[in-house]
Amino acid sequence: MKKIYTFILLALIGVIANAQYTKLLDFAGGTNGSNPNMSSLISDGTFLYGMTYTGGTNSLGVIFKIKPDGTGYVKLLNFTGIANGSYPRGTLIYDGTFLYGMTYRGGTNDMGVVFKIKP
Repeated sequence: MKKIYTFILLALIGVIANAQYTKLLDFAGGTNGSNPNMSSLISDGTFLYGMTYTGGTNSLGVIFKIKPDGTGYVKLLNFTGIANGSYPRGTLIYDGTFLYGMTYRGGTNDMGVVFKIKP
């Protein structure tokens, strides 16, 4: 019985050791965003869409898309504060036409905004 448990344990370790990880993108701050910790990725079948909490041109976050193989990164929007919000949080929602989301700050009252954007 002990040999069976040992075999099963070794088999599981082998499966775990063969898991494959591929880094798709390094965030670099001002150029493509930073701190994507407040968001998840969503897919439209071709691209993955996400947001970063900070970074981008104004250090207030960005919306981006990237292909699942790591190519085709495009920054869709730099958040600017009063005009369109800042520090996006949560996950984008896609209805087939628009991406919807929210920001933590920015907007007229600096209390955040709800937005939509065409991908």
